[in-house]
Amino acid sequence: MVYFFTYLIYFYATTLAIFYIALLVMSYFKTIRYRYSYTKRDEHYLKNFPNEAPGISIVAPAFNEEVIISDSVNSLLNLDYPTFEVIIVNDGSKDKTLAILIDEFELEEVPYYYVYKVYCRPVHRILRSKNPAYSKLIVVDKENGGTKADAMNAGVNMAQYAYFINTDIDCILAKDTLSKIILPVLDSEQHVIAVGATMRMVNSCSIDKGQITHVRPPKGLIPLFQETEYLRSYLVAKMGWSMLNAIPNVSGGFGLVDTQVVTSAGGFDSASHA
Repeated sequence: MVYFFTYLIYFYATTLAIFYIALLVMSYFKTIRYRYSYTKRDEHYLKNFPNEAPGISIVAPAFNEEVIISDSVNSLLNLDYPTFEVIIVNDGSKDKTLAILIDEFELEEVPYYYVYKVYCRPVHRILRSKNPAYSKLIVVDKENGGTKADAMNAGVNMAQYAYFINTDIDCILAKDTLSKIILPVLDSEQHVIAVGATMRMVNSCSIDKGQITHVRPPKGLIPLFQETEYLRSYLVAKMGWSMLNAIPNVSGGFGLVDTQVVTSAGGFDSASHA
């Protein structure tokens, strides 16, 4: 019996090692293909042909984020993309999150018939800016649902474009993020329902006006382990699975999703904390 379990563990460890080596190899070739296919096109294509860029709705829930809310929203509004909107869902914040948004971005309540295409907790009001400079910004003020999924549903109900970004308010996006993440949609001959992206930790990085100006690895041991796990998950595992067109999931931290597909499926599971 002891020998059986010994061989079983040996077989499992060997299989796992071979599996990850295969993923690593596939990830390498997929990364090379990505850089060769998209790098030059990223710089010029959508700027020269803005009408070919599908509109994107960015949905970012916020709960008690008074410390970062202003910088985060400014960062989202300054993304370099022809057509997009920023939907901030105030998920019943108990601090000054909403007050800061109203003051910083000159928001006022607007008459709007809110349609519950997918379930979420009650929406109190919709706010938009009096300042044309913030015309892309929409704030949904709702009752706290206890989960990000419920807040995302509230934002999806407001999304007017064919694709939306599922992200967190504390995520920092590069200015060309939208231009890069939409390219698989434009390039594919088949309908694309979701696109994932690589995420990194900003611990120890230099940030100015909502943009990362200098990248450094985390200094703490635990954040360094987390960064290593991110690299394994995104650059090895998901890039490798992408070679087979079989990505198991798209991160809830950042991902592009087909709006119609989500609403047809009934939205996100409001009871889920995943």
